[in-house]
Amino acid sequence: MKPITILRKLAKQGHRGYPVATLAFYGPDDRKASKAVLGVIRAEGAEPELHKWFHDSSEADLRYDIKLQNTWIDMMRRAGVRSLAMLEEINGCPHEEGVDYPVGEACPLCPFWAHGSRPLEEPTATAVTAIAFYKKEQWEELLASAEDRDDLERTWDEWNAQAEEMTQKTSKYGIRYVRVELDIEEIKEYCEQQGVSNNAAARAQLAALKARSRGR
Repeated sequence: MKPITILRKLAKQGHRGYPVATLAFYGPDDRKASKAVLGVIRAEGAEPELHKWFHDSSEADLRYDIKLQNTWIDMMRRAGVRSLAMLEEINGCPHEEGVDYPVGEACPLCPFWAHGSRPLEEPTATAVTAIAFYKKEQWEELLASAEDRDDLERTWDEWNAQAEEMTQKTSKYGIRYVRVELDIEEIKEYCEQQGVSNNAAARAQLAALKARSRGR
């Protein structure tokens, strides 16, 4: 089984107790992750132990680095992690306010995020995460066109149950989210315009773009 599939399956299982891990990604724009942050929370109320990875290459996307994926899985296994909150979309700028640039100002290195929310880095962050939702009547068509169809549930009802668990989980961790309904035609159009495959990352990027366009 591919390591990304292992991570996705663990995330879909919902909250199963502590220790809990969070996995979030950041980049200069919403297309490639140049920073990854794995947080491990040993017990309820405990401070997260944060582990960070960076890559300066404009071609690298840390989300889909197989070596890193295996590293995260190994670290979670050694920590006895029982629950994973993984947000596969890009959550914001990789630089830290007050560390890499002054508090209250936009990051000078990432103009793409100048008017966006601050990135999510800890379970108590206040950034808003867009979660893609789909129409029940379009589920079969989505499966037919999705590159990652083998990672999706067979039916919309099964997928929706998992999605509801995810929203409950993100709320439990203090992560704010907004539901964004995606139509199959706009997914196809977005993927064609961007020259990308119809997969989880592309749909998450589209959901984030729609959320920002609505001022969420």
